[in-house]
Amino acid sequence: MKRVLIAKEWAGMRPFAWLLVILFLLDLLELGVGDLQTWHRSFTLFSGTRWIESTVLSLLLSFAMGSGLLAREVEDGTLAFLDGLPVRRSEVFLSKLMVAGACLFVYAMVTPLLGWALNAWLRHSVDEPIAAAAVGWLALRYLLLLAAGLALGLLFGFLRYLAWALLAIGAAAVLLLRSTWPRAGTALDPTQLIADGWATQGWGGDTVWTVTVLTLACLAGAYLLFAGAGGAGMLRMTRLAQNRIFMFVLGAAGLVALFVVLYQTLDRDKDKGGDEPGGDATVAAVPAATAAANSAATAAAGRPRKFVTAHYTFNIPAGRAVEERELKEADAAFATAAKALGVEIGEAPLIDVDLAGSIRHTAGLALHNRVRVALEPGWHNTLVHETVHVIASWLAGGERGRGLDKMSLFNEGLAHWAEPAYRQDAELRRQGHLAVATMFRRHLLNQDELLDDRSLQRNVDWRLQYPLGAGLIEALVKRYGEDAPRRVLVTLAQPDFPSALEGYELYRSAFQRAGFDLNLVLNDYALQLAQWSAAFAPTIDSMPRPRGILVREGGRVGIAVQLDSPLAQGQRLVLQFRPRADSRLEDVVAVDRFERHGQRPVAWLPLDQVAGNQVCYQVGVRGRLYDMVEPWSCLPLRAAAQR
Repeated sequence: MKRVLIAKEWAGMRPFAWLLVILFLLDLLELGVGDLQTWHRSFTLFSGTRWIESTVLSLLLSFAMGSGLLAREVEDGTLAFLDGLPVRRSEVFLSKLMVAGACLFVYAMVTPLLGWALNAWLRHSVDEPIAAAAVGWLALRYLLLLAAGLALGLLFGFLRYLAWALLAIGAAAVLLLRSTWPRAGTALDPTQLIADGWATQGWGGDTVWTVTVLTLACLAGAYLLFAGAGGAGMLRMTRLAQNRIFMFVLGAAGLVALFVVLYQTLDRDKDKGGDEPGGDATVAAVPAATAAANSAATAAAGRPRKFVTAHYTFNIPAGRAVEERELKEADAAFATAAKALGVEIGEAPLIDVDLAGSIRHTAGLALHNRVRVALEPGWHNTLVHETVHVIASWLAGGERGRGLDKMSLFNEGLAHWAEPAYRQDAELRRQGHLAVATMFRRHLLNQDELLDDRSLQRNVDWRLQYPLGAGLIEALVKRYGEDAPRRVLVTLAQPDFPSALEGYELYRSAFQRAGFDLNLVLNDYALQLAQWSAAFAPTIDSMPRPRGILVREGGRVGIAVQLDSPLAQGQRLVLQFRPRADSRLEDVVAVDRFERHGQRPVAWLPLDQVAGNQVCYQVGVRGRLYDMVEPWSCLPLRAAAQR
């Protein structure tokens, strides 16, 4: 009898299954006509909006399926027939869940499986493979997501067409709750189960347990209405749905809730727009121009390929075109980097270079023998920078090295100091000197922030580590010679070098073992900073210093900027948000578009991006190459002024 029930449910589910097949084919069509590289980056490198879109679609589909599963038996008049058979309503209930759940889960796994297939197809050696554990956790969370949508549909489905009004009311309630009580609103939001894409790991968290309890409660309620007391509760719900007054009230409430959902969504998208200057469009413009000049490269742009030179293996992703001449010329970056470090490297392993781009806010990224570079004007200079990181890692012991990963000022400063652009462009050096002199003159620098990675990243704009570090390398080279950086790196590779040191102690030990006096280098650096500060004093003192005031309006929170003097011509405000005081670089959101709030410009942030009930921000004034920023600040939401 169970087999007969499942066959019956499958027969009724076929139209819905065909709809899922059509949606899957549309996904394949979108892949076929779209930019494969963009899809690859969306599904594998970053946790973008694609995951949220897929989550919402899966939730709506499961709700739509669940809303008709049980109520259809009443409308079609088959419930009395089933009651006359030797089957229990619990068996009918479970058979419906099995068939519907199987169909939905197969469809929902299309998103992670397509992402995994794209990663496997387009991945080069510099791409981290998607771990089986990541696929497994996503599958479990997708299963919970679908179970939640199905359970809500089963429970609300007895009201038939009014079920969608209830869903809209619930979505509006969650959005409003996320504005007033972010933690509770996030916990009740099923879309947050897989919002982080491949970064999603594990089974714990407020959202998982809250949605699990909600799903079980809805399933229990639907079962009691369907099977309890002969389905008397289900019949009452059906009659209630036919009441005209109830239909009018709930329908009107659903329309209002739908308007609230759309308004909140559009308002949030508006706030996010323009936060990130540049982006994929800028990166794609360079290969497009290159392809027009080289027909052979254009022909090969439709598929991923490799190009091997003396020192690099260039991985060219699908949809990107680049001239072979440009790649051969880029091979000189290795010699430039080695010369800057004062080393001669004969037989060396090839460095994998992925031209697909880097993480957010960066033009390049290096990890041991792997390099990512954004294919944009000046990428050869970026390649030199990242190659210095790779060679420095070799000298410092590679994966067995001790300390280089905790010396970001030295590491990034060395790579910046070695760049051809830095050595040849006097204006670039002058702008860097002005930036660090500004920090020094405003008493925003101290030894801890210079030499301690955590303090530097927590309190100072991450971009300033390049001119700050380059200044330290210049002071070291000026006192101890061109080979001084190499000697420090080799010291870090010594087997007995202490591994637990950090900050000043780490630098002092490395310099001391290399035969250098760190205090003398720091003293030289301080004297140089003082000279730059005096030279740039009129410019620095005339710069406006912005201050932030926390304000709140509806479902968003903002920083109103107050200036102690007007902005000069060509200057503009910039502001950065990050979720937490210790957030990663790729989590930082830069804003350069402001609204007016009284006499002050305001940068807004949606409340659903606020973590820990506090807003962390950094405000500054944009210069030609560097932003003159104030220290990072974190303010509690309760301190916000209501607009």
